[in-house]
Amino acid sequence: MAEHQHFNHPHLLKFHKFGLEGASITCTGCKFPCTDDKPIYSCRGCKFYLHEQCFNATRSLIHSLHPAHPLSLFPSPTYQTGSFICSSCNKRGTGFCFCCTTCEFDLHVHCAYNKSKNNSSNSNSDNNNNFQQKTGTTSHPQDKIKIKAHPNHPLQYLPKPPTHADGLNTCNVCGTDCEANSPTYRCSICDYDAHVGCVSLPETEKRQDHPHELKLLHVNPYERYECDVCKGMILQNHCMYLCKSGCDYGMHVKCVSAKVTEKAPMNDMQFQVEMFKLQNQMKLHQMMIDTKTMGISGYHHNPYYRR
Repeated sequence: MAEHQHFNHPHLLKFHKFGLEGASITCTGCKFPCTDDKPIYSCRGCKFYLHEQCFNATRSLIHSLHPAHPLSLFPSPTYQTGSFICSSCNKRGTGFCFCCTTCEFDLHVHCAYNKSKNNSSNSNSDNNNNFQQKTGTTSHPQDKIKIKAHPNHPLQYLPKPPTHADGLNTCNVCGTDCEANSPTYRCSICDYDAHVGCVSLPETEKRQDHPHELKLLHVNPYERYECDVCKGMILQNHCMYLCKSGCDYGMHVKCVSAKVTEKAPMNDMQFQVEMFKLQNQMKLHQMMIDTKTMGISGYHHNPYYRR
């Protein structure tokens, strides 16, 4: 019987085409049960078993649910809790995990491959189209696309963003950095870049801490606008979400799903006030030091000295 090596186990594994008949075992990788009619890989001495799919899982992949960054296969969750919540099925996992090291995005091995198959086989179905519109993703990105935020020219799909002279590459839709090895859309005429997931954002969104729907502003009319979630400034050349009902409530594109900052950073005016207070305290402290020094030296003509 042929033996095979897996990165997560020191011993060679044996392949069983029809599982282990009569045995009640659990896959060491995904932590789901192994069935008699499905092939597995095993090291019986160590009680180490893997589904065929778990054994063959690639170490890295680009998934249609999260096209902005590649997902890496981890043998166990990276969180302190020892578990993760699958971003596809919303169920807890404790074994193999496809994880985005930049975002809190995780997938069961089975969900990663099943969703990929479903997207590729049903790409024209109504259900899949609705899903893609909601998440802003596509299983096969279009080579060229036009967006409302940049109506003059179409954007060209690039498997990886170009290297800029200053080493910086920012998505002009959301304002966050584009990863060096992640696909993007680009207008080379205007030097305009966009994450794959940012070219088809939902037109409306909802947050639990606000009663009204939020509308996506493809063209930001505000020269300066403070995000009501992170309290940072939204640049005018970036898109934003704003309350449809007329409330003065808006946020960065990426802040729609973020938690409200517990302590907001100081704005410019607050910073100036705090600096003024600090400078006055420093001057007062120096005056006290000078007064004591003059008193010890016997020079009493110092105007700050009192006998």
